[in-house]
Amino acid sequence: MSVDGGIIKPSSPLPQDPFPSSLPDSSVIWDHYPCKSFNCFHLQNPKLGFNSSSDSSKFTTYKTDLHLLISQLFQIAKSTKSVIRLGLDVGGGTGSFTATMKLRNMTVVTTTMSVGAPYSEAEALRGLMPLHMPLQQQLSVFDGVVDLSTGEIGFDPLCIDSLVGESFNDYPLDLSLLHRASKVLRSGGYLWIDRLFSKGVDLEKLYAPLIGKLGYKKVKWSTGNKTDASGMKNVEIFLTALLQKPTSRLST
Repeated sequence: MSVDGGIIKPSSPLPQDPFPSSLPDSSVIWDHYPCKSFNCFHLQNPKLGFNSSSDSSKFTTYKTDLHLLISQLFQIAKSTKSVIRLGLDVGGGTGSFTATMKLRNMTVVTTTMSVGAPYSEAEALRGLMPLHMPLQQQLSVFDGVVDLSTGEIGFDPLCIDSLVGESFNDYPLDLSLLHRASKVLRSGGYLWIDRLFSKGVDLEKLYAPLIGKLGYKKVKWSTGNKTDASGMKNVEIFLTALLQKPTSRLST
């Protein structure tokens, strides 16, 4: 691509490999970003996903019980005679999950926003389709149509005192988001909660029971300590879960 008068023009076909060795800096208008290259963002924080080649094994290499491999996901689906073809990744950053699934002939749409860094631009340069959408917005996907819904969701420990009411929409943002992500699933589809974090006591006494209200089958439910400074201070833990939507209901 090239930039002409503030307009980005494509100069080559979309890449066949969604994990290129590098992304072209010339394809991004950097005026609103603190860094002026993808490598600058990568050096500041390698976990942001701006070196796509280093993310190629993120969902295919087992490290702890908090990791669910793509191969395991397809084996689970096959064992239940379920088909995984269409997916939604909520807050998918630069699209590494979507890229991994593309290599397996699965179509995944990623919701992302270029806040502070060019996440949407990076995903588009990988030949993927970013859906520019804030987390507060209703998902622009019809209810009950996708086979897999996933995303990295965290519960703010400071929101605990604000919990009132019985509706999911009365709870903090991430629980409302979790509910909306589950609504787009078809009957028998999978909700993959990837490394959700919260205070351990909140997960046990509040969030786990609320997730249970969805009525989904627990295929995988693994927890582990969050070991960074914030995690140690707030006694936070991670949760990775794979839940299957009941075949008796089309939406929740």
